[in-house]
Amino acid sequence: MLYQSRITNATRRTTLVLAFLCLCGISSFAAPDNSKAIMTGSSTTSTAQPDEPVPAQKPSPSPAATPSAVITPATDKMSQSQQGRQYGQPGFVGEPINLNVVNADIRDILNYITEQYSVNFVIDSSVGAVPVTVNVQDVPWNVALEAVLKANRLGIESSGNILRVATTEVLAKESEIQKVINDSRLDASPLVTEFIRLNYARASGTLAQAAGSTGAFSGGATNLSFSGGAGGDATGGSGDQGLLPIISRRLSRRGSIEVDGRSNTLIVTDVKENIEAIRQLTAILDQPEPQVEIETRIVIANHNFSRDLGAQLSAAVVNLGRGGLANVSTLPGGTNSGPNPFGVPGGLAGTAPPTNSLRATAASTVIGLTTGLFGTAQISALITMAETRGEAKTVATPRVTALNNRPAQIESGSQIPVQTTQAASGTAVVTTTFVSVPLRLSITPQITDAGTVILRVTIENNTINTGIAVGGVPGIDTQRMQTEVLVPDGGTTVMGGVLADTEGETRQRTPGLASIPVVGNLFKRKLVTRQNSEILFFITPHIYRPDYQGRPTTTNIQNGPRTTTISQPVPLGNPPSNTPTPTQLQQQQAAPQTTPQGLNAPTPSAPPANTPSARPGTLGGQRP
Repeated sequence: MLYQSRITNATRRTTLVLAFLCLCGISSFAAPDNSKAIMTGSSTTSTAQPDEPVPAQKPSPSPAATPSAVITPATDKMSQSQQGRQYGQPGFVGEPINLNVVNADIRDILNYITEQYSVNFVIDSSVGAVPVTVNVQDVPWNVALEAVLKANRLGIESSGNILRVATTEVLAKESEIQKVINDSRLDASPLVTEFIRLNYARASGTLAQAAGSTGAFSGGATNLSFSGGAGGDATGGSGDQGLLPIISRRLSRRGSIEVDGRSNTLIVTDVKENIEAIRQLTAILDQPEPQVEIETRIVIANHNFSRDLGAQLSAAVVNLGRGGLANVSTLPGGTNSGPNPFGVPGGLAGTAPPTNSLRATAASTVIGLTTGLFGTAQISALITMAETRGEAKTVATPRVTALNNRPAQIESGSQIPVQTTQAASGTAVVTTTFVSVPLRLSITPQITDAGTVILRVTIENNTINTGIAVGGVPGIDTQRMQTEVLVPDGGTTVMGGVLADTEGETRQRTPGLASIPVVGNLFKRKLVTRQNSEILFFITPHIYRPDYQGRPTTTNIQNGPRTTTISQPVPLGNPPSNTPTPTQLQQQQAAPQTTPQGLNAPTPSAPPANTPSARPGTLGGQRP
């Protein structure tokens, strides 16, 4: 009994101790709080949720370091390794954060970002006590951080996964010092000479031609002045400056560049880092450009021909919904409601026929019309039919092939001799000069990524006018038209408006009787005919793209303290390791003649040019 009583008393004392410990330990536990943590003074008050485990609370910061603030992440904590990108990398977007602090120290904000987003900060000694007041909601933390630093004249420098915070003055001075160090390193680096022979691009425009065969530039040049050639424009052509201005701006202070216009070679001397960058840039820019074959058909027709041709094409557009093959892209004075604007084969069935207003507008003229591939074939057939009826006449069908963004010019006409008399030492000197009276067509094609061609067209028609002759020299009437039009590959655009006034005189007489004075007028007559005609230009572009790519071939050869890079196969400098010795040459002469691998290897022949092939819808029939 005494033993049982002792056990009972011990049990009771143990129960009382456990109860007392439980009562005393409640204050050391707190429930997790997923809401905002409100920091006031030196303590943090949290609201405990029922029926949840109560972890130990972290010690609160000191009162001096924690002003009145509300700092909460808008989303759950996620490390930068989970995001896939780190701060400072392109495309980085931090997690949204809510900041509402008043006079908080910048270090407290950086510590909070470190705890929440695993970012490593190093604070420079130039950063003192910076009080920050900010209130942002759902803003990426990196955007909020940069705004806070910028507002307090602070900057950030990224080095790997460490972010260094310093004042803008310190960072600016360090940047200048680093620039001086880099320049000194470049000045101490050995120079490298690179011979880059261009295959497709031109080394320079007018510079090398004006200097004879060579031109030169020293490094560091940023203000370069070039004069374009006559007739050049912004899209290329005679005013093309080549690659020289582009490469000259990328030279260091010690770098220089020379141009050999005869071989179209760039001679670049600079440090190795710049040489590598220039080589890569040259490989990108020195690419074969696609070519455009421009087929032009010049037709002289009566004034009603364009109206009749427009009416026939309008009727063909109406037949589109009935399975016709006409394919008109744009109609003058109206719009095409079909879903196939550029005449790509397929998708022609089911096109809604145009309304009567569109058909009437299209019948008024054909000038300004643009067709697709099938429309080109139909226009060719309609012109042939008009020629058989005597309503039209094809006077020229020139074809010219031009590079992309390079002008092509077609000219046809005559020259008028003009005599001028000048007195020299009491003797009259007669000088004869010829004045051109041409029909000139200038076209500059530009190929778009969609496979269409932008044509910049200039048409000039000069005719002789005897009615305004001075001193026996007739005048010249000039008609000029300049436009820019978008045409699909293989499509046709029609341009006109150039009028031609033809006047003819026919004399009819009866032999013998017409010679009798006075009475002979009854047996002869003079018939004057005057005809107004119009010159129409049917322009069809065809795109031909190169099927091969070219790259400049170079090799490095050591030559003393400098490294010279020259084009193969010129063997300058020390011979390469695979060059046979005199003993090996004697053995090769005794042995059957073979070509060692890598020595005097046959140069691969250039790939064949892209020969134009016949296409349907050619205005002039078969291609040569």
